[in-house]
Amino acid sequence: MELFENQSLVSVKAVHYASDGTVTLDLSDKRELKLSASVWADLGQPRDCPLTVSQLETLDIEAYYTMIRIKMLGFLAAREHSATELRKKLKQHFFKLAKYNISALVERCLLEMQESDFQSDERFTRRFVESKLTNKPQGPFKILQDLQTRGISNELAETVLNELSDQDLWLKKAVECLIHLQKNKIIQTQASLCQKLYQRGFSWETIEQALEEYKNFVGQADTEDKNLVQ
Repeated sequence: MELFENQSLVSVKAVHYASDGTVTLDLSDKRELKLSASVWADLGQPRDCPLTVSQLETLDIEAYYTMIRIKMLGFLAAREHSATELRKKLKQHFFKLAKYNISALVERCLLEMQESDFQSDERFTRRFVESKLTNKPQGPFKILQDLQTRGISNELAETVLNELSDQDLWLKKAVECLIHLQKNKIIQTQASLCQKLYQRGFSWETIEQALEEYKNFVGQADTEDKNLVQ
């Protein structure tokens, strides 16, 4: 009686192996489960007989894990992701799978990705900072804030930021930002410009220096214009 209770009414009818190390099982209840071939081997490859409840649950869980793994690899193939970003995206994508502990499966998959060096918070941070320094006139505090929202520790963020930048670079970025803000020819007060630079993550010390640099830049440009007219 106990043996019967431990058996399900489901059996494996066909097995299809793939070159990526996975196997797809055709079950008698018309479902298809894709999972690691090694997991299938560890279960003893039970076919044409009723699976135990434990075996069926293991197959179900491993099939969900495989889906999570494929999705995570897809995210990482598109761009670098922080661990926090991956957790958030995967939990949102698979939130309907309340039957199983999705958080545990995501953590297991994330550990696999980290051990294989497919995911690295340090590498993500470096790429993120490099992109910000190349493409956007933002200050260090804004970049640090953006990294914090992506789950990067202040220690790691500051280490990478200090390695890839210096005060001269932030001054140059702040001046570039001022030039960009004044492109529309609308006269803005110094207080307004200071506030906008502060919102973009520059320190007050850098802002003061940038305003002086910008005044010199504008003065030099005006002198050149006058010389051209003469």
